[in-house]
Amino acid sequence: MDLPIHIIEKYLRGEANEEETRLVNDWFYSFDASVEPADEALAALREEIGKKIQHRLNQSIDLTIKRQQERHTRVLQFAAAAAILLGVGWYFLVQRSRQAPLIAKVAEKGNAVGNSKATLILANGKAIALDSTADGPIDSKNGMQIIKPEDGKVTYVPIQQSSPSSAVVYNTIITPKSGQYSVTLSDGTKVWLNAASSLRYPVPFSGSLREVELSGEGYFEVATAMSAEGSKIPFIVSVRHAGLPNDMKVKVLGTKFNVMAYSDEGTIETSLVEGKVETAYSSNNALLSPGLQSTLEKTTLGFKVSRADLQRALAWKNGEFRFSRMDIKGIMRQVTRWYDVSVEYQGNVDHIYLSGVFSRQNDIRQMLDILEATGTVHFQLTGNKIIVSTK
Repeated sequence: MDLPIHIIEKYLRGEANEEETRLVNDWFYSFDASVEPADEALAALREEIGKKIQHRLNQSIDLTIKRQQERHTRVLQFAAAAAILLGVGWYFLVQRSRQAPLIAKVAEKGNAVGNSKATLILANGKAIALDSTADGPIDSKNGMQIIKPEDGKVTYVPIQQSSPSSAVVYNTIITPKSGQYSVTLSDGTKVWLNAASSLRYPVPFSGSLREVELSGEGYFEVATAMSAEGSKIPFIVSVRHAGLPNDMKVKVLGTKFNVMAYSDEGTIETSLVEGKVETAYSSNNALLSPGLQSTLEKTTLGFKVSRADLQRALAWKNGEFRFSRMDIKGIMRQVTRWYDVSVEYQGNVDHIYLSGVFSRQNDIRQMLDILEATGTVHFQLTGNKIIVSTK
C-alpha cells in the first residue's frame, strides 16, 4: 500500500494521531519481513519505523508494569502480554517481529477454561459423556468398534464387513460451549469440532456417497474412498442449523478444509487447505482451490471467493484466538462460545475493531484485561456475564 510521506514523518516525530498511527502500522506490516527491499531508502525507512515501534513496545511494558504493581496483581503476566500492544493498541501481536517468540511463551500461561468435552449420541439414543469416559472401547455396533484412544479423540474401527443390506444408522457427537473434540470416522476421515458444534454421520458409510451433517464449526481431513468399480466416492458436508432456510453443501473427493457455520454469524466461511471443494447453496456455487475461501452471505445468499487467511481460519484448532481487524461483537461471539459466558453491550461499540493472537488456554479475566489495555473498550465481568462498553 502507498502511504504519504508526511504521515510517516509525523509518526517518526511522535506527532501522529490515532488514525495516522494505524495507517503506518498497516503499511509497515504489509511487507514480508523475510525479504529485504531492493530500494535502500525504503529499507532504511522500514528499519527506522521498526525501531520506533520497538520503543513504543518498551514504553508499554514499563507503563503496564507500573500499573499492575500498583494494583498488586499478576504483574509479569499482564506486563508481558501488554508488550504486544503497538501504538494505540490496534495490534496485539506481530507474527513476523523478533518479539514473537517471547510473546508466544507468555500467551501460553493462564488457566484453561475450554477443554476436551463432548457427548456421543448412539443410534439407540444412548448418550455417552466422552470427557468422563475411560480410554478404551466404548461400544460395538454394525461391524464397527468405537474406541476412545485418548482424551479428546474418538475412533471408529471396522471389526467385520458390514452387509450391503444393513440399514444405515447414525451417531452424533455434540460439543458444548467451552468444549472441543476430534473423531475419526469409519472411512478414516478425521474431523475436529470447535465449541458449540455437532456432527452427525453414518456408522459405517455405505453406498456411492459419504455424507455427514455439520452444525457450528469443523475442520475436515477427508480420506479417499474407492468404490468397487474403482471410482472415488464423494464426501459431502451438509451444513445445518446455520441460520439459513436450507442446508449448504460442501462437496469434496479428498481434501483438508474448515467450515465455520454458526447460526449467530452473518456468513458461512469455507477455507480450503488442500485438494478441491465445491460449496453450493440453492442455485449458487463456488469452486475452491488451495488457499482460497468461499464466504456465503446470509443476507444475499451469494458466494464470494477470496484469498483465505488460513492462520485465522484454523486458529481454534491450533489452540488460539486470532483476530484481524475484527469488530468487538465478532470477537465476543468467539469468547462466549469458548468460555461459556453471556454478553451485554452498553452504548455503541460498533466502531471498535481489534487485532491480536491469544492462547485459548488463557483464563477469561486475563484475556479481557489485555483487550482492555487498548484503551478503547471496557469489560465488567460479573459471574458468568460480561458487560462491554466503550472507554
